Amino acid sequence: MNSSRANVIGLFVAGFLSLGLVVGWFAKFPTTQAAEILSPLPGEVAIPTPVSTLYEKVMKSHTSDNLPKTKYFPENLGLADTSLADIEAEAYLAFDISARKILLGKNITLRLPIASLTKIATAIMALENANLSDELVVSLSAAKIGEATMGLTTGEIINVEEALYGLILPSGNDAAETIAEGIGKYKLGTEQSAVDGGGARGWFINKMNEKVQSLGLLDTYFFNPSGLDGDDESNTNFSTALDIMALTNYALDNGHFAKIASTLEMEIPYKENYHKAFYLYNILRFDESYPGLKGVKPGNSIFARETLSSYYEKDGRRIIVVILGSDHTKDDVIKIYDKIFGVVRSY
Repeated sequence: MNSSRANVIGLFVAGFLSLGLVVGWFAKFPTTQAAEILSPLPGEVAIPTPVSTLYEKVMKSHTSDNLPKTKYFPENLGLADTSLADIEAEAYLAFDISARKILLGKNITLRLPIASLTKIATAIMALENANLSDELVVSLSAAKIGEATMGLTTGEIINVEEALYGLILPSGNDAAETIAEGIGKYKLGTEQSAVDGGGARGWFINKMNEKVQSLGLLDTYFFNPSGLDGDDESNTNFSTALDIMALTNYALDNGHFAKIASTLEMEIPYKENYHKAFYLYNILRFDESYPGLKGVKPGNSIFARETLSSYYEKDGRRIIVVILGSDHTKDDVIKIYDKIFGVVRSY
């Protein structure tokens, strides 16, 4: 092997390890069905979804114009404190769940790209529209979607629960696409082995948008189930710190979501004629970032930069912190939680 080829292979392997993904390959998988489920859609880029009337509705409305009177939103948009000038993120919000009070905030209703925070909504839609044991067949477009992945291979069969761990822990875009296509097929009465062609996936994404609208998230819209950037910001998933906080608050009420989001690592064993073994690691690594942090989801893309939705418990208090448009969410979230709990550090 020449040195240039070895370098390329080395970089490829290092890239996967940097995502915190270690995948075990223990067996060859049946390929008899693979030809039947190959998607005609391109697999290397995010697949566009036609703009719907829900998008037009979002463009004409704002969450803050009619703040929902539910426990997931603050009682009002007043900020208790805004004295964190050293945080340069475009937007952030700290929310006390029990008091329904905004503790800190900046640009909390500014619409911004959200990257993989999208997957919070994808997970909720999966949990509310499918059984954990429902089986999903991995299509070519899902397996080849790229960037952060669970490590799925075309033709593998995983269940919804396995896909959810792959969605949240390594932030698998392949898991997101498999969930959208597979659950959409169940709802449309389409065989799992059939070529989707975009219909089942489109159904799922439309339901994602309907769901957040029903919760009062009027500044949120999804073009895809993964959070990958579109061709430009006009077709890239967007939301606000306020909406993502409310979505996270809603999601944490679901015991399955809360459990998955607070899991550091998961081994999914090899299952003959279904799938390889998967070793999944939570890329948030909240055990190393801030003691007591219980998830929830980080994100990162060119348009969104770094994003984060986090959940923290201490002294009987339950706090959600959302950060959008940051270059260093790990530092920002520590400063925000330290401010809330009066922790003084020497940097």
